[in-house]
Amino acid sequence: MRELILFMHMSLDGFVAASDKTTPFGTGDDGVFETVVPKLMNEADTLLLGRIVADELLGYWLTAETNDPDLSNGARAHARWVTGARKVIVSRAEEQLPWTNSELAVVRTDSDLLRAVSELKQRAGKNIVVYGGVRTAQNLARLDLIDEYQLVVHPVAFGEGGALFEKLRGRLELKRVDAVELKAGAVFLRHRPVR
Repeated sequence: MRELILFMHMSLDGFVAASDKTTPFGTGDDGVFETVVPKLMNEADTLLLGRIVADELLGYWLTAETNDPDLSNGARAHARWVTGARKVIVSRAEEQLPWTNSELAVVRTDSDLLRAVSELKQRAGKNIVVYGGVRTAQNLARLDLIDEYQLVVHPVAFGEGGALFEKLRGRLELKRVDAVELKAGAVFLRHRPVR
């Protein structure tokens, strides 16, 4: 069965988004596209995105090769992967999606989210990657739907913002699978829930 992999950047104090909505993690020169993202891309063929983050993320990555001449080779490979990946967009409303190779998952309740993720995991293919946004990641964590957490932890503390584990129903036991030191003081951590 396919697995659901959450890949997100987070602050040292556990926030995946700053309260002021700015890009919270500096210049982006942490080296993830050259070190840890290639393995993630190799093992996955589907993106699961919240509707709000889909506009931002797909708006950038689907045109990155054309619009950003300073892309590293790793970021260029990631842009190509995003373009080719199946895109499943979680939204509360019925709508037409503007992206090719995409489908809508209307999710208004926990039961809807459980059903949508279960159906995705049952399909043939490689793993499913979730890049967020905050509410989508929080809900997936709360419902224990994430099979692996891949977190890039940056050496910055926000004090407030969107906390990944804010809405858990109880204690979440995790087992570390890997840790990689990245550039600029960031650390990549892979954890799996103990079930």
